[in-house]
Amino acid sequence: MNKVICNTFGKFAAIASTSLMLASSASADTLDFSVFPTGPMGTTVLVLPQATITSFGSNLYIGAAGIDHEVCALTGGGNCEADLKVDFSTAVNGLSFVASGYDAGDHVDVNIFDGATLLGTVGLSSNGLVDLSAFSHVTSLYMDDSSTGAGFAYDHFIFAPVPEPETYAMLLAGLGLMGFMTRRRKES
Repeated sequence: MNKVICNTFGKFAAIASTSLMLASSASADTLDFSVFPTGPMGTTVLVLPQATITSFGSNLYIGAAGIDHEVCALTGGGNCEADLKVDFSTAVNGLSFVASGYDAGDHVDVNIFDGATLLGTVGLSSNGLVDLSAFSHVTSLYMDDSSTGAGFAYDHFIFAPVPEPETYAMLLAGLGLMGFMTRRRKES
C-alpha cells in the first residue's frame, strides 16, 4: 500500500513540477522585420503580430544601418533621428534589443512603460545590446531621440510574453484536481 502511495505521489510531483515550469517559462519571441523589403516603407506605422512600430518622423526605414532587418524612424532630412514607439500586443518580460548605426552626437533615451506608468529610462550613446530584462510587464517603449549624427536603428527585439492570469488559474485548477484524485485514491 505504501509503495502505491509513493508511486502516485511521485507521479503527482513530476506532473506538478513540469506544469509549473511550462507555465512560468514562456518561450522567447522576436520582432521579425525580415518580412518587409529593405528601404523606406512609405508609412509611419508597421504592424507586426507582436507589436506596432510607430515613427514620429516622416517614414519608417528597414535596413537603415546596412543591416538587412533593422528599423529606424526617418526625419524629413533622411536621418534616423525621429522618435520611435514600440507598442507590444501583450505585456513582455526579459526584453532586449540591439541599437546600431551610432554616429558622433547620437543619443536616445529609451523610456520603458507598463501602460501609462513609466518604469524607467535608459540612455543610449553607442551601438550594442540594450538589456531591459530588469523591467517586467513592459507594454511599450518610446525612443526619445536627441541625435545630431545619423541616428540609431533597432533590431533583434527579444522578449517573453507575460502569461495571462487565466493560465495560472487553469494550472491551479489542474493541480487541485490532481490532488483531489490522489487523495481519493489514497482513501480507497
